[in-house]
Amino acid sequence: MNYKEAVDYLYDRKIFFIELGLEKITKLAERLGNPQKEFKSVHVAGTNGKGSVCAFLDSILRKQGYRVGIYTSPHLVDFRERIRVNGKQISEKDVIRLVEKIKPLADEATYFEVVTSLAFTYFKEQKVDIAIIEVGLGGRLDATNIINPLVSVITSISKEHEKHLGNTIEKIAYEKAGIIKKSVDVVVSENNKGLKTIQEVCRERNCNLFLTKNARIDSGLKGEFQYENLGIVLKTVELLKGRGYKVDEENLRKGIKEVRWPGRFDFVENNVLFDCAHNADGAKNFVKNVKKLEYNKIYLIVGIMKDKNIKKMCKYFETIGDDVILTKAKIPRAAEPEEIQKFINKKVKIIPDIKEAIEYCKRKAGKNDLIILTGSMYFVGEGFEAIGKDPFE
Repeated sequence: MNYKEAVDYLYDRKIFFIELGLEKITKLAERLGNPQKEFKSVHVAGTNGKGSVCAFLDSILRKQGYRVGIYTSPHLVDFRERIRVNGKQISEKDVIRLVEKIKPLADEATYFEVVTSLAFTYFKEQKVDIAIIEVGLGGRLDATNIINPLVSVITSISKEHEKHLGNTIEKIAYEKAGIIKKSVDVVVSENNKGLKTIQEVCRERNCNLFLTKNARIDSGLKGEFQYENLGIVLKTVELLKGRGYKVDEENLRKGIKEVRWPGRFDFVENNVLFDCAHNADGAKNFVKNVKKLEYNKIYLIVGIMKDKNIKKMCKYFETIGDDVILTKAKIPRAAEPEEIQKFINKKVKIIPDIKEAIEYCKRKAGKNDLIILTGSMYFVGEGFEAIGKDPFE
């Protein structure tokens, strides 16, 4: 088996099929010797911001000298981005080896369940001091929820994946709060829309709940929406210090300043901005920050997944695009540009290929203009491929 065959095997396991539940991942983990019990962890759920929180924690703890594993999803360009130790992606050789190990044990496990078990096995082998684990979808029935973390974190909550998580903030918050384990400390922003539900779950499970305020700190991740994430990060680090993890002020500040989390308000070139604003709340926050930038004209390239609230996302996007270009990622979930066009109340141009869309904007844009590419994580990932850049370089 080579690397391509290993990744193809994973993709063939219903990559876009969502099947929530812990029965199969629990069985698979047991067959692998329960690797999740061999390392300490922080568990991060939420609708928006969870990837940024994971990135901050990873950066801070690595600056302090800890050996840190981080598991996030989805990837932008290369599958290996999902699983990293000390900032380095898992090697192709290790992916092949672990797929060959897990394959005979996987039975009907889904893509995400197999990948999660692969990540946990790798972190065990790598003897990480701590692993930062991002929830894939929801929380309560997500494959990552077989861990027993030192701290549970829930970032901002908004309506998304309503078919699977429920159609109200309360129902979605309940699913996210499913990561809360008995007597494990919980960190949540005081601004969280699902706070009441989270408080009820914490009372039921005898957990200390720590509410955080925004922390206005200059960081490597731009956008005012990061202030809420930073408040969460500071409290989480404080709790980890209480669990024996030493983090001094210098390394805390360095970790925050030097963090890298690509595709999040990310100037990939001087006047080219990528952002994974993949749902309505994400679009709202992104647009709010773009409006504070000073450019003559904005060329907005948009691609959205068809299972998102396209109408609401477009309501925000159309307010910043002087020229709007619609295109699509090369995956089945991507909405057709013609479908997106119905919800934009201005003239648009459809360019089906992402690379061609970027090149079109570069030809048109002046030195004081801004080109934005946004709408989904998969879409931004293909944007990186189109300009020939590794997101993590």
